[in-house]
Amino acid sequence: MMTKKELHDEFWLLTKSVLEDSKIDADEARVIKRWLEEHREGYSFEFIIEKLNGFLSDGYVDRFESQKIIDALGSVLRLLRAP
Repeated sequence: MMTKKELHDEFWLLTKSVLEDSKIDADEARVIKRWLEEHREGYSFEFIIEKLNGFLSDGYVDRFESQKIIDALGSVLRLLRAP
């Protein structure tokens, strides 16, 4: 099992690579969702998983949804960084 710091660092690297072009498309959102689902044990990732499910329901992430996902990624990073 990964430590909280290891989870934070891994998610930060994932986020950094996904945000290279400053937006998130549907494929990138699916990658993020899969990571969150695989690492949800002991963490409250449900809020962003549900958002991602809603955004992905039509198979497309528009620029407004992309920005909302970006904002939510910061919340996940803060959650993983908290003591």
